[in-house]
Amino acid sequence: MASNAKFYFKPGEGSHIETKVTLRAEAHPAICGTVTSDGGLPEPDALVLLLRAGDRSFIDRQFTDEDGQFLFGPLEPGELYLVKIHKAGTTVRELEN
Repeated sequence: MASNAKFYFKPGEGSHIETKVTLRAEAHPAICGTVTSDGGLPEPDALVLLLRAGDRSFIDRQFTDEDGQFLFGPLEPGELYLVKIHKAGTTVRELEN
C-alpha cells in the first residue's frame, strides 16, 4: 500500500515552523499519476476524466496541478475504470486500469 503527502508553506519574517507528517497506509484503492509532455515536462491544467470502463459512465473529473499530477479515490475494488486525458494541443490518451 502506498502513502504520500505534499504541502506548501510560506514562512514570515522571524517565524519558526514545526510540522509532523504521519503517513498511514490507505486501505481504499486510488489512482494517482503525472501527465507530462513529450519532452518529459509536467503538464499543468490537463483535464483528466474518470469513467467506468463498461458503460463509460462519468465518475469524476479534475485538472492536473502545477506539477501535472492528479488523484482519484477512493475507488471500488475490482471495478474496471477508464482514464481519459485532454490537453489543448495534445493527443487524447486512454488508460484502462
